[in-house]
Amino acid sequence: MSHTAGRNQRIALIFLLPAVLILFVTTIYPMVYALWLSFRNYDLSKPFIPRIFVGLANYLEILTSQAFFHALLTTFKLMAMTLSVQLVLGVGIALLVTQKLPGMAVARTLLLIPMMISPVVVGLVWLFLYFPELGYLNYFIGLVGLGPVPWITSTRWALTAIAIADIWQWTPFIMMGTAAALQSLSPEPYEAARIDGNSRWDVFRYVTLPQLKPVLISLLFLRAIDAFKIYDIIYVLTKGGPGDATEVMSLYIYRQSFTFWRMGVGAAASFVSLIIITVLITFFFKSMQRSQVTQAR
Repeated sequence: MSHTAGRNQRIALIFLLPAVLILFVTTIYPMVYALWLSFRNYDLSKPFIPRIFVGLANYLEILTSQAFFHALLTTFKLMAMTLSVQLVLGVGIALLVTQKLPGMAVARTLLLIPMMISPVVVGLVWLFLYFPELGYLNYFIGLVGLGPVPWITSTRWALTAIAIADIWQWTPFIMMGTAAALQSLSPEPYEAARIDGNSRWDVFRYVTLPQLKPVLISLLFLRAIDAFKIYDIIYVLTKGGPGDATEVMSLYIYRQSFTFWRMGVGAAASFVSLIIITVLITFFFKSMQRSQVTQAR
């Protein structure tokens, strides 16, 4: 190695060092500390008491806890509700806004606005809409002769109310990714399909959808990871209630850590969530590989 090459490497390392230090301080160290904490009994209300090593006791408590599995089930229920509707609406709106019609450019811009708003602000907006007596939704429902709906005060409706708010905010994400993919598709298959006399539904089903599949899988994967970590909207709207009807994994971890002051249990629950997300990532990459192999054939 020449003297100049060695000098360039040293300069590159000097420039990389601040970024590595920031990454270590903000990501690696907290993760390692949380892992260390998950094997200990740490009461945050008694910070000066030694953190006693308890082995796998925190993990065993979580994996035998009915509240943990209820939060996990609620998380997956909310994920299924939001992702299914977001996929259908996102693809449908993307097909519409990619048409060469007047005003579509303005429509695309306006449709992206919900995605740009902070989740806390979205929660506050929908809180005003859902307000039991003075909310706008119940006002309009009353205009058509129906009774008020207890959107966020009923165990029957609370999770649905959160799903509606999340769908409103994140459907534009699916729409934007799908619209970009639609505009990059090759026109030759469509010309061949039109010559063969296929209907629009057949063209969408057998030409458009197979080409969109890798993009849709990627978009759903990103939304699934984000939906698994949802916190802001739920905290603003219901704080996990009524009862525990909307307590998802993030709320469960928060309560264990900062309501019951059991930091060790909260840290253990965080790593169980990390394992679940890792399984989702593995499933995603395997799905992508199968999709690529099928397309190659």
